[in-house]
Amino acid sequence: MSIFLKTGLLTAVLLGGAWYDVREQRIPNWWCACGCVCGLWLAWHLAPEGEGPWQAVLYMVRLLAVTAIWFPLFRLRMIGAGDVKLMALTAGYLGFPASAGVILYGFFIGAVLAFLKMLVYKNLYQRLSYFFAYIRRLFRTGEAVPYYQASRDGKEAVIPLGLCLLGGCVLYAVRGILC
Repeated sequence: MSIFLKTGLLTAVLLGGAWYDVREQRIPNWWCACGCVCGLWLAWHLAPEGEGPWQAVLYMVRLLAVTAIWFPLFRLRMIGAGDVKLMALTAGYLGFPASAGVILYGFFIGAVLAFLKMLVYKNLYQRLSYFFAYIRRLFRTGEAVPYYQASRDGKEAVIPLGLCLLGGCVLYAVRGILC
Protein backbone atom coordinates (compact mmCIF):
# COMPACT_ATOMS: atom_id res chain seq x y z
CA MET A 1 0.00 0.00 0.00
CA SER A 2 2.75 2.49 0.90
CA ILE A 3 4.54 2.08 -2.44
CA PHE A 4 1.32 2.99 -4.27
CA LEU A 5 0.89 6.05 -2.06
CA LYS A 6 4.52 7.12 -2.60
CA THR A 7 4.38 6.50 -6.35
CA GLY A 8 1.00 8.21 -6.66
CA LEU A 9 2.12 11.31 -4.78
CA LEU A 10 5.42 11.41 -6.68
CA THR A 11 3.50 11.15 -9.96
CA ALA A 12 1.33 14.10 -8.88
CA VAL A 13 4.46 16.13 -8.00
CA LEU A 14 6.08 15.24 -11.33
CA LEU A 15 2.84 16.01 -13.18
CA GLY A 16 2.75 19.50 -11.71
CA GLY A 17 6.46 19.96 -12.39
CA ALA A 18 6.00 18.83 -16.00
CA TRP A 19 3.07 21.20 -16.45
CA TYR A 20 5.12 24.17 -15.22
CA ASP A 21 8.17 23.08 -17.23
CA VAL A 22 6.21 22.89 -20.49
CA ARG A 23 4.19 26.05 -19.83
CA GLU A 24 6.82 28.35 -18.28
CA GLN A 25 10.16 26.62 -18.99
CA ARG A 26 10.81 26.55 -15.22
CA ILE A 27 9.61 24.66 -12.17
CA PRO A 28 8.74 26.92 -9.22
CA ASN A 29 10.61 26.47 -5.94
CA TRP A 30 7.34 26.48 -4.01
CA TRP A 31 6.13 23.47 -6.01
CA CYS A 32 9.30 21.52 -5.26
CA ALA A 33 9.14 22.58 -1.59
CA CYS A 34 5.56 21.29 -1.31
CA GLY A 35 6.65 18.00 -2.89
CA CYS A 36 9.56 17.83 -0.46
CA VAL A 37 7.36 18.39 2.60
CA CYS A 38 4.84 15.78 1.42
CA GLY A 39 7.63 13.27 0.86
CA LEU A 40 9.13 13.96 4.27
CA TRP A 41 5.72 13.46 5.86
CA LEU A 42 5.27 10.17 4.00
CA ALA A 43 8.74 8.95 4.96
CA TRP A 44 8.00 9.63 8.61
CA HIS A 45 4.43 8.34 8.79
CA LEU A 46 4.68 5.28 6.54
CA ALA A 47 7.75 3.95 8.36
CA PRO A 48 7.44 0.96 10.67
CA GLU A 49 6.76 1.77 14.33
CA GLY A 50 9.62 3.77 15.85
CA GLU A 51 11.54 4.22 12.58
CA GLY A 52 9.88 7.48 11.45
CA PRO A 53 12.74 9.82 12.39
CA TRP A 54 15.31 7.49 10.83
CA GLN A 55 13.31 7.22 7.57
CA ALA A 56 12.95 11.01 7.47
CA VAL A 57 16.74 11.38 7.78
CA LEU A 58 17.28 8.83 5.00
CA TYR A 59 14.81 10.75 2.84
CA MET A 60 16.79 13.97 3.33
CA VAL A 61 20.11 12.19 2.68
CA ARG A 62 18.74 10.88 -0.64
CA LEU A 63 17.60 14.40 -1.58
CA LEU A 64 21.01 15.90 -0.82
CA ALA A 65 22.97 13.08 -2.50
CA VAL A 66 21.05 13.32 -5.77
CA THR A 67 21.24 17.11 -5.71
CA ALA A 68 25.03 16.86 -5.32
CA ILE A 69 25.26 14.32 -8.16
CA TRP A 70 23.32 16.43 -10.69
CA PHE A 71 24.39 19.91 -9.54
CA PRO A 72 27.39 20.08 -11.93
CA LEU A 73 25.08 19.72 -14.95
CA PHE A 74 22.98 22.58 -13.59
CA ARG A 75 26.11 24.73 -13.14
CA LEU A 76 27.00 24.07 -16.78
CA ARG A 77 23.43 25.05 -17.79
CA MET A 78 22.79 21.65 -19.33
CA ILE A 79 19.75 21.07 -17.11
CA GLY A 80 17.66 23.40 -14.98
CA ALA A 81 17.59 23.73 -11.20
CA GLY A 82 13.98 22.52 -11.13
CA ASP A 83 15.01 19.38 -13.01
CA VAL A 84 17.64 18.66 -10.36
CA LYS A 85 15.03 19.16 -7.64
CA LEU A 86 12.57 16.80 -9.34
CA MET A 87 15.28 14.15 -9.67
CA ALA A 88 16.13 14.59 -5.98
CA LEU A 89 12.46 14.27 -5.03
CA THR A 90 12.24 11.10 -7.11
CA ALA A 91 15.13 9.60 -5.12
CA GLY A 92 13.60 10.81 -1.87
CA TYR A 93 10.27 9.15 -2.57
CA LEU A 94 11.43 5.92 -4.21
CA GLY A 95 14.97 5.28 -2.97
CA PHE A 96 18.08 4.92 -5.08
CA PRO A 97 17.49 1.82 -7.24
CA ALA A 98 13.97 2.76 -8.36
CA SER A 99 14.81 6.44 -8.81
CA ALA A 100 17.82 5.52 -10.96
CA GLY A 101 15.44 3.63 -13.25
CA VAL A 102 12.99 6.53 -13.40
CA ILE A 103 15.76 9.06 -14.13
CA LEU A 104 17.36 6.84 -16.79
CA TYR A 105 13.99 6.34 -18.50
CA GLY A 106 13.43 10.11 -18.27
CA PHE A 107 16.78 10.85 -19.90
CA PHE A 108 16.06 8.29 -22.61
CA ILE A 109 12.73 9.98 -23.34
CA GLY A 110 14.53 13.35 -23.36
CA ALA A 111 17.13 12.05 -25.82
CA VAL A 112 14.41 10.80 -28.16
CA LEU A 113 12.57 14.14 -27.91
CA ALA A 114 15.80 16.07 -28.54
CA PHE A 115 16.60 13.94 -31.58
CA LEU A 116 13.10 14.39 -32.99
CA LYS A 117 13.22 18.12 -32.33
CA MET A 118 16.56 18.42 -34.16
CA LEU A 119 15.07 16.55 -37.10
CA VAL A 120 12.02 18.85 -37.18
CA TYR A 121 14.14 22.02 -36.94
CA LYS A 122 16.72 20.54 -39.33
CA ASN A 123 19.60 21.48 -37.04
CA LEU A 124 20.94 18.06 -36.05
CA TYR A 125 24.38 18.71 -37.57
CA GLN A 126 24.56 22.20 -36.05
CA ARG A 127 23.60 20.99 -32.52
CA LEU A 128 25.97 18.01 -32.63
CA SER A 129 28.80 20.19 -33.92
CA TYR A 130 28.17 22.68 -31.13
CA PHE A 131 28.07 19.91 -28.51
CA PHE A 132 31.36 18.32 -29.62
CA ALA A 133 33.04 21.73 -29.86
CA TYR A 134 31.82 22.48 -26.33
CA ILE A 135 33.24 19.18 -25.01
CA ARG A 136 36.58 19.76 -26.79
CA ARG A 137 36.80 23.25 -25.31
CA LEU A 138 35.92 21.98 -21.84
CA PHE A 139 38.70 19.36 -21.92
CA ARG A 140 41.24 21.64 -23.65
CA THR A 141 40.83 24.70 -21.43
CA GLY A 142 39.20 23.26 -18.33
CA GLU A 143 36.90 26.28 -18.36
CA ALA A 144 33.30 25.39 -17.53
CA VAL A 145 31.16 27.92 -19.37
CA PRO A 146 27.37 27.58 -19.63
CA TYR A 147 26.33 25.16 -22.38
CA TYR A 148 22.92 26.72 -22.98
CA GLN A 149 22.47 30.45 -23.44
CA ALA A 150 18.93 31.57 -24.27
CA SER A 151 20.10 34.60 -26.26
CA ARG A 152 22.24 32.42 -28.52
CA ASP A 153 20.36 29.09 -28.60
CA GLY A 154 16.73 30.23 -28.42
CA LYS A 155 13.85 28.13 -27.14
CA GLU A 156 14.07 25.54 -29.90
CA ALA A 157 17.01 23.87 -28.12
CA VAL A 158 15.10 23.36 -24.85
CA ILE A 159 13.67 19.98 -23.84
CA PRO A 160 11.31 20.04 -20.82
CA LEU A 161 13.09 17.49 -18.64
CA GLY A 162 10.28 17.68 -16.07
CA LEU A 163 7.95 16.18 -18.67
CA CYS A 164 10.55 13.52 -19.50
CA LEU A 165 10.90 12.59 -15.81
CA LEU A 166 7.13 12.22 -15.57
CA GLY A 167 7.25 9.93 -18.60
CA GLY A 168 10.12 8.02 -16.99
CA CYS A 169 8.08 7.54 -13.81
CA VAL A 170 5.07 6.27 -15.75
CA LEU A 171 7.23 4.00 -17.91
CA TYR A 172 9.02 2.62 -14.84
CA ALA A 173 5.71 1.96 -13.07
CA VAL A 174 4.19 0.26 -16.14
CA ARG A 175 7.32 -1.83 -16.58
CA GLY A 176 7.14 -2.88 -12.92
CA ILE A 177 3.49 -3.85 -13.21
CA LEU A 178 3.93 -5.77 -16.44
CA CYS A 179 7.18 -7.56 -15.51
